[in-house]
Amino acid sequence: MKLDEQLFLDYEAGSGQSTLRIYAWNPPCISVGYSQDMEKHVEIYKVFDKGWEIVKRPTGGGIVFHNLSEVTYSIITDVNAFGSNLIQSYMKISEAVAYALSKLGIRAEIRKAKSQSERPDLCFSYPAEYEIVVGDRKIVGSAQKRGMKTLLQQGSIFVKHDFEDVLDVLKNPIEKDFYRKKAISVGEILGREVGFDEMAQVLKMGFEEKLGIQFNVK
Repeated sequence: MKLDEQLFLDYEAGSGQSTLRIYAWNPPCISVGYSQDMEKHVEIYKVFDKGWEIVKRPTGGGIVFHNLSEVTYSIITDVNAFGSNLIQSYMKISEAVAYALSKLGIRAEIRKAKSQSERPDLCFSYPAEYEIVVGDRKIVGSAQKRGMKTLLQQGSIFVKHDFEDVLDVLKNPIEKDFYRKKAISVGEILGREVGFDEMAQVLKMGFEEKLGIQFNVK
């Protein structure tokens, strides 16, 4: 994620290019939004006892658990490439992610989220009004950072249902309940395992076909 931030800064300085990154995590890691107090939500000593890492994202939103069962994407490009404001660009990128999932046979929707009181401070959630869901369960979380020239959007796709480990390090019972009942993975929907390469391929295709940009892929 430090590389995502550096690519954002390079583009702001006029020396960057439109870049798509797709990656997974080893060892596992918890990322928190740039303004989030991690000690309020996470038992930090338990995270380190498990051999995991904790990082702070340059984007907003809440807690995200990253491991080999999850795929992260980041897009760095012109701030006005997909519309003149945050909501327009967020929705356009989310449409590309949903389109990519359709290539796997998953019918995902971009839906108005429930009220704040019903949602835990978990997962990328900015703009918090919208979520990518299958049925009423969340499959993707995303967050965006905007500069004078540059847009950075980061997203996390649940590929395999492997949430039990993260429940042990969370403090808030509502957040634990979210992972148990409100998150769903690609593997659960399809009834088969989807590897990193397959997921990365459909994401790249979805972004390029729906957004009309030939990305430099890192």
